[in-house]
Amino acid sequence: MPGMTIKPYPFYNRTLELAAWDRAWKRHLTGGQMLLLYGRRRLGKTFLLHRFFTAGLSGNEEEKPHCYFLAEQSTPATQRLTLARQLLTALPSDGVAAEDLAVSWNAVLRYASQQTLARKKTAGRFALILDEFPYLVAQTPELPSMLQAWWDREGVHSPLFVVLCGSQLSAMAALGQESAPLFGRFNAGVFHLDPLHYEDVAAFYASSPHYGVVEKLLMYGVFGGTPRYHALVDTSRPPAEEIVTLLMQPRAILENEVRFLLGSEQIRDPAPYNAILATIAGGETKFNRIQQLIGVERGALSSSLRALLELGWIRREFPFGERSDRRAIYRVADPFLTFWYRFVAPLASALQFSDPTKIYAEQVAPRLADYMGWSVFEEICGQWLQRNAQPRFGLNIRHMSRYWSRDGRTELDLMAELDNGRFLFGECKWRTDRVTRLSDLSALQAKIASLPEARWRDQPSYILFALGGFSPELLQLAADPAERLFLVAEADMLGRGRP
Repeated sequence: MPGMTIKPYPFYNRTLELAAWDRAWKRHLTGGQMLLLYGRRRLGKTFLLHRFFTAGLSGNEEEKPHCYFLAEQSTPATQRLTLARQLLTALPSDGVAAEDLAVSWNAVLRYASQQTLARKKTAGRFALILDEFPYLVAQTPELPSMLQAWWDREGVHSPLFVVLCGSQLSAMAALGQESAPLFGRFNAGVFHLDPLHYEDVAAFYASSPHYGVVEKLLMYGVFGGTPRYHALVDTSRPPAEEIVTLLMQPRAILENEVRFLLGSEQIRDPAPYNAILATIAGGETKFNRIQQLIGVERGALSSSLRALLELGWIRREFPFGERSDRRAIYRVADPFLTFWYRFVAPLASALQFSDPTKIYAEQVAPRLADYMGWSVFEEICGQWLQRNAQPRFGLNIRHMSRYWSRDGRTELDLMAELDNGRFLFGECKWRTDRVTRLSDLSALQAKIASLPEARWRDQPSYILFALGGFSPELLQLAADPAERLFLVAEADMLGRGRP
């Protein structure tokens, strides 16, 4: 059977996706199911499919009958022929040749539905997995319409489980839009695979003595939520050695990763995208400032920013309570890309002629605290609140973001509206060499007092994240519920949320 052979990297989380697919697989056995799965490259979509169809929800179930087809950028005839051969291996039939099926997409699809109907009912479902589906549509633009007609006529009435998977975000998301031919057909669900949560990333390092809480958070700040990158780390070695080995030494495994990612999205001219990402990663987040530094026309910059937003490489942020375009800023969405453009790319020439370990020690390591505190730790604290605010503190958050005033004098790491109409304000302190004190709380309270809306200032709650811990006075204050003060220390950052 044409299955999926993938290196058995450790598997963490994705339990919600697996459970949803399991329900769809078992639902109405006589009726077809269609699933849409997409997300940025390297997030483990194919590996997740492999897990479900070969190991099941629990990880030790029997393999599910399936045909996995990884599309390539080839001609339509070659694409159909390759799929036909794999389909015949999975669903053999005497007297049928692959060349006979490959004459048209209709012939391939009809064979899949007819053969699954012809199987014994006890055989259960059969999955047809079309990975990198946009490559097929690029060569056959009418394929979604053909798929829709076949599905309505035959597919939905068969025990098929059709999966359309891909990494080109805009193309895949468009398949589920109301104007698209396949709209309403994804009865098994539409799944946008996100990067891993920082706590799930920490699981890669759980058994290593070299990685405490701070080191695990640092590795998230370097490699982001992409499971493949963390699977490459040798956890028997310290973080600094692995960062140099994987990213900074000549011919490192991830040396050309960013170039590959740009190339895989068929970006013809990577120059403006590289310039934009480097500028944002360097700390310049406003449109006008980005335009000034990279020297392009306003329209060209807008177009490039839209493309990067569609790819999920950057995100657009607004201060809490505002949606004006003039107040928007841009952030690199993936810590891996931020780290790459902030540290690795600027040092590329030096790394070719100097000792990478020395360069890391002198030019990267001393700046890591500022880097983590500038953007990554705020994101980590936001993720912590999403999982832990309710079970730990009984706080139900409606909406959360950062806040910055128009005059630039007031900045808040976290601001959230609670279900009782009150507001929560937070500060994120990455430094491990300094205890957070009452004066830090007073500074936060002074910022809140300057906020423009009275309802924001009415009985606020406070949350302080501090890897360096808290003074006895602050701990004593937090023990009184009337103070509405919540403290999260280093020991609280991992292992307290849901699995």
